[in-house]
Amino acid sequence: MQRATPPVGTPMSRFVPTLVCAAASVPGLLPDFEIEREIFVPRGELQAFLCDLHRYVPLHPFIESIQDLRPTEALPNARRYRVVDRIPIGPFRLKTVYTVALCPVAPDEVHAQAWQSPGIRLRTVYALEKTERGTRLVERCCVAAHPLLRGFVVARARRAHTKTLDEMKELLEDGRVPRF
Repeated sequence: MQRATPPVGTPMSRFVPTLVCAAASVPGLLPDFEIEREIFVPRGELQAFLCDLHRYVPLHPFIESIQDLRPTEALPNARRYRVVDRIPIGPFRLKTVYTVALCPVAPDEVHAQAWQSPGIRLRTVYALEKTERGTRLVERCCVAAHPLLRGFVVARARRAHTKTLDEMKELLEDGRVPRF
C-alpha cells in the first residue's frame, strides 16, 4: 500500500492524498471538508480507536448499529462493516444502510471508505501527527454523490464527523474508552 504524501511545495491545506486501499483511489481531488483536532493521547491509541468502528456507536449522531463483514480481495487489509444509520430529515428519521472499510495504511495514516445507495461514496484520510502533548488528527473527506444529493450529503457528513471527532476527543482524553 502507498502512503499519501504531498508533492514538494504543496501546502497541506491544498493536498488530498490518494486513497490507496487496493483499487480505491481519488488522485488530485480537494476535500469537501477538513476537520482538525489535537487529541491528548498517544498516536497508536488514537489509530486503534479510529480503526474500530464499533467504538463510534456512542459518538456518531446517526449510527444505529454496526455489523462486521468479511475482508474482500480488493481490500484485504481493511476492516469492513455494515452500518445502519438514522438520518434526521425534518420531523422524520431516514433509515440508511451502507458499507464502510477502515484501512490502517501506516502508523500515522488511516484510510476510510463508505459506499451507500444511491451512488454515494465518501473517501476519508485521517492523518495522525505526533505533538508534544498527544496527536494532531486531520480528517480530509471527499464526497461523490448525485448532484441533487451532494450538498445534503456533504453537510450531513461534515456535521456528523465534526460531532464524532469532538466526542472522540472528549472520550479518549477522559480515559472512558469502551472496550470491545
